[in-house]
Amino acid sequence: MFNKKRLPDYLKTKLASVDNLEYKNVRRILEKNNLNTVCDGARCPNKCECYGNGTATFLILGRTCTRNCAFCNISQKTPIGVDYKEPHHVAVAVLELGLKYCVITSVTRDDLKDNHDYGSIHYVNTINEVRKLNPNIKIEILTPDFKGDKVALDRILEAHPDVFNHNIETIERLYPIARQMADYKCSLDVLSYMKNKGLKTKSGFMLGLGESLDEVKSLIMDLAKTGLDILTVGQYIQPSKKHLEVVRYYTLEEYKIIENFIKSNTDIFPVVSPLARSSYRAFEAYNAI
Repeated sequence: MFNKKRLPDYLKTKLASVDNLEYKNVRRILEKNNLNTVCDGARCPNKCECYGNGTATFLILGRTCTRNCAFCNISQKTPIGVDYKEPHHVAVAVLELGLKYCVITSVTRDDLKDNHDYGSIHYVNTINEVRKLNPNIKIEILTPDFKGDKVALDRILEAHPDVFNHNIETIERLYPIARQMADYKCSLDVLSYMKNKGLKTKSGFMLGLGESLDEVKSLIMDLAKTGLDILTVGQYIQPSKKHLEVVRYYTLEEYKIIENFIKSNTDIFPVVSPLARSSYRAFEAYNAI
């Protein structure tokens, strides 16, 4: 990658074969329905595996984000408009892919301030459209914090997603560096609020930005206090030279230490590995809780 430190072998992934029919079919369905995925936008290292298995994580509300997280490869500038046909297009793609479990995420839309929206209305429309065409589907949404707006959060609650996922991303100390336009406590409060309202909740964070093991443990315990159900922990990989550099790559043994800490000290189901990402093998985690 762009960091001078050598990428460990266990972080290197194979490219999908051009002859992989599932991979080609996912690409065709996404392009036909004019849909974006976080797999492409965030340069996810698991994209080839997921596409090759006939699935993807849908990215709604455009391809540009109103925030400037220093680790994220999603384009960061003022978005334009909202595609009101997108919820139906997602529903059609879910049907054509034959999914039993659907993961929907979005860019952050702090510009959508009217009616306490922040993108929550589009999420609800997408959930409803997906269920119209796919009545037996399980839906996980990976959302921004909606600025902690309770009206927006209550709107999401009324749509009854099966899993509410909101990423904490990193330890509190690193927020001014990695997430200047976000707030650590707000993210915890959002997760706690949704859990207390009866939803299954999920979050995730990255390793390798300069956090200590004690800080990682503290973060895990903060998440446990919210009643969190599922936690993903994976290695940060620098997407380009303009993004934050990797301070260090964790060893496989260290991942096992973190996983064991979660299991021994919380009721959270852990998904902990170098390539673990927010929606990686999400259906398996859902079935485990």
